Amino acid sequence: MDHTKAHSPPPVADGLLALMAGNRDFRLLWWGNLVSVCGGWFTSVAVFAMIYEHTGAALAAGASLAVRYLPGVVFGAWGGVLADRLDRRTVMLAGDVAMALLALAFLLADSPATVWLVYLLTFASAATGYVFQAARNAWMPSLVRPGEYVLYSAAVQVNGLLFQAVGGLAGAAAVALIGWRWAFVVNALSFAVSFLFTAKVHRGARRGDTSPQAARGFGAFREGLDAARRNRVVSALLTLEAVFCLGLGGTLTTMTFLATQVHRLGDGGVGWFYTVQGITGAAVLLTTAPRLARLPARGRLVVIGWSCVCEGVLVAALGLPASIGPTLLVWAVAAAANVLYGPASMAALLDNAPDSVRGRVVSLWSAVATLSLGISAVASGALLDLLGPGLLLPVLGALMALPGAAWLLALRLDKITLPT
Repeated sequence: MDHTKAHSPPPVADGLLALMAGNRDFRLLWWGNLVSVCGGWFTSVAVFAMIYEHTGAALAAGASLAVRYLPGVVFGAWGGVLADRLDRRTVMLAGDVAMALLALAFLLADSPATVWLVYLLTFASAATGYVFQAARNAWMPSLVRPGEYVLYSAAVQVNGLLFQAVGGLAGAAAVALIGWRWAFVVNALSFAVSFLFTAKVHRGARRGDTSPQAARGFGAFREGLDAARRNRVVSALLTLEAVFCLGLGGTLTTMTFLATQVHRLGDGGVGWFYTVQGITGAAVLLTTAPRLARLPARGRLVVIGWSCVCEGVLVAALGLPASIGPTLLVWAVAAAANVLYGPASMAALLDNAPDSVRGRVVSLWSAVATLSLGISAVASGALLDLLGPGLLLPVLGALMALPGAAWLLALRLDKITLPT
C-alpha cells in the first residue's frame, strides 16, 4: 500500500468538533501539536524569566524574541522546499527528536556567564521548529477538504491558544514555585509525546511534486517565489503580513515589559497575558469559525482587513495609563480581533496555493512574518528602555491598523481580485 498518496477525507464538517470527531488522522496530528505547543509556552515564560534574572534589560528580552523569529527568514523559507520535496512526516518526526534535545540543552544556561547559550539554543530551536512547521503546514491541510480549510486553520490555532492559556499560567506558576529549569524539561517531554502521535499517521499528501523534472535546490525556491508573485491574493497577503508584523513583534516585547516592569507581576507575570489571550482567542474561534467558514472567499478577505484595524486600535489603547485589570481587558479584546485573521488568511493562502507548491508558499508567508517580527522585537526592546510603553504602543498600533485599512481600500477598488 502506498502511504504517500492523498486519501479521501470524510464529508465536509460543519464545525470544529465535527471535524475532529470524523477525521482520525487530523485528530492525531492535532493532539501531537497541542502537547508540543503547551511545552513551548512553558519555555517562552522560562526564557523571559531567565533573561531578566541574568540581565534585567528589556533589550535583552527583545533580542531573545528576535533570535527566535529570524531563523524563519532562512530556515522557514527553505523548509518549504524540503516540505515539497521530502516526506513531510519524516521531516516532522526528525524535528520532534531534535527539538526535545535542544529543550534539555537550555539547562546548561544556568548563570550570567552562560546566558549567551540562551540565544544560541533559541536560534537552533527556532530553526528546527520552522522546518517542522513547514512540513506540518504542507501535510496537514491534505487531511481535510478544501471547504474545511478555515476549520483546519481554526483548529490548529485553537490548540495553540488553549495551551497558550494553560502553558502560560502553568509556566508562570512553575517559574514562581520551582524555578525556570523544570519548564525546559516539560518542553522536552512534550516533543516526545508529539513524536508518538505523528508516528501513528501515514496518510495524506506527504509529498508535493516528486516528478523527475521537478526543480531542486534554489530552482525550487525560486519556483515558490514565482508562484506567490503571480497570484494577486498571495502577493497582497505577503505585503500585509510584512507591515502588520512590524507592529505585532513590538507588541509582544512590550507585553512582557508591562507584565514584569510596569505592573510588577513577577518573573512569570507574562503568563497572565498569555492566559487571557489564549482563553479569549479560543472562545472566539470556537464560536465563530463555522460562520467564518460559510462566508464567501471575498467576505473572508474583508474579515482580514477589519481584524488588523481593530487590533491596531486596541494595541494603541494599551499605551494609556491603567491598572492591571483594564490592561488585561483591552488585551483580551485585542486577542478576540486577532484570532479571526489567522484562519481567514490561511484559508486564502491554501485556496491559492496548489499542493505542489504549498509548502513553499506558506513558508514564504511565515518567513516574511518572522523577519518583520524579529526587526520589531529588537527595535521595540531598545525603544522601551528609552521611551517606555506609553509612547511606543500607539506607534505599534498604527503599524497594525494602517495596512488593514489599506487592504480594505484595495478590496473596495478591486485591486485585490480572486482568481476566476
